[in-house]
Formats: sequence, structure tokens, C-alpha cells
Amino acid sequence: MTTSFSPAPFTPSSPAGAGVAPGGRGRRAAVSAVAAGVLLAAAVAGCSSSTAPDGTAAAPVPTATVVVEPATVLPEVGNPTNLTVKPAIAAGVGVPPAELTVKDLVVGQGALASASSTVVVNYVGALWNTGAQFDASWDSGVPAEFPLTQVITGFGLGIGGSAEDAIEGMRVGGRRLIVIPPALGYGPVGGRGDIKVDDTIVFVVDLLDVDGSVSGGAASPEATSPVTSSPVTSSPGATSPATDPTATR
Repeated sequence: MTTSFSPAPFTPSSPAGAGVAPGGRGRRAAVSAVAAGVLLAAAVAGCSSSTAPDGTAAAPVPTATVVVEPATVLPEVGNPTNLTVKPAIAAGVGVPPAELTVKDLVVGQGALASASSTVVVNYVGALWNTGAQFDASWDSGVPAEFPLTQVITGFGLGIGGSAEDAIEGMRVGGRRLIVIPPALGYGPVGGRGDIKVDDTIVFVVDLLDVDGSVSGGAASPEATSPVTSSPVTSSPGATSPATDPTATR
């Protein structure tokens, strides 16, 4: 007697797997897997909902706060180019520069100032944060004369120039905005009057004479310091070595 043998009814592509008949345990396994996936999705959805399973509100997800500092903008200067008119200095915007910063409002064509020059200037000094004036030679009606070696470091370098800071000296006939950080000004000691500890200060300076290069340049031997009320012979910011934190650099 001859016995015929027929292979099991399945195909290799059957989702139930090899050797498993459709409609049998393979189908039940597939249905169970789908059901498990649905239950898992439901559990995840429940966790992300606004209400937890016990009825309490879900904990809020914290959002990182990004603090953006405003860009640094140098103070605006009123009457910026007319050397016969006192300039006005507005407050700076944003974080003040950490380095000595200058901006020529008028480029002079006369003699060049150096770090060791004696100069005749008109100037206005103000605070970066508020624009409040703390001193001005204009108010006395007489320009100020002083050696640049006897003033605060940032003021001397702002006029006489600094190779380290890539700043060229001013020329007679020029007007310059000078922003002085605390390290080159009055630092942690602070100045007198309105200049507080670690204040950034701003000057607008007109250079009228360098080492007597301009005949007839009016100069005041009683020039008033921006931070003192008593007459001194060097200005602005001249203090004794014991109180001037920037007497040497």
C-alpha cells in the first residue's frame, strides 16, 4: 500500500511563524502581542495626561529660563562734533566693556599726544549706568591742563594711546569718547562723590593742546578734579598714590 504525505499548510512568509497553522496558537499569539501594545500605549498616554491615575494633577515639566543680556551699546553723545559746544553723554546700554574702549567723534589733525604728554583739554565725565555727569571742565569755563602720567590710568591711555589696547593717541583738534572699566579707573576703592565702587566711567575729551604745541591755548593751573571739590594741578581723577588703585599699571 502506498501512503501519500502532504506538507503542513504554511508558507515561510506566514506572520504566525514556521510550522504554525493559521487560526491556531500563532494567531492567538499575534492577537496577544497587539493587545499588549495597545495596553502599553494607553499606559504611556495616561502618564502624560494632565491627571495622574489617583486623580491628582500631574507634576508640571520645568521649562529652562534663558536670560539674554542686552547687547553692549556705547553711550550716545549729544553735540558730538562741534568743539565749541559742551557735549552731553547718555547712559550706556547693556554690560559695559571690560576693556578700555574709545571712539573718535572728531579726528584731530594736529600734534599727536603720547602717554607722557602734558595736555590741555575740555572734558565731560559721566557714569555708564545712568549718564549722570560727575564733572566737566566746561562748567568752569576754562580748559584743564595736566600731565597724563598723573591721572587715572584709563584716562591717560585713552588720550595718549596704548599699544597693548590697540589705541592710538589723540591729535589736537580731536574729540574722543573714552569708556574706562573699573580696573583702569577707581576699581574696588571707588572715587569720591558719585563714582561708586566698580563703576564704569565715560569721558568725552576735546584735545586742545599737547606740550605747548598750540600757542595761546588756555590752561588752568587750578583745574578741578572730577572726583574732588578742591583745586588740584592735575585732572581728572588725580589722587595720591595711597588712594589711587591705578597709579601704576
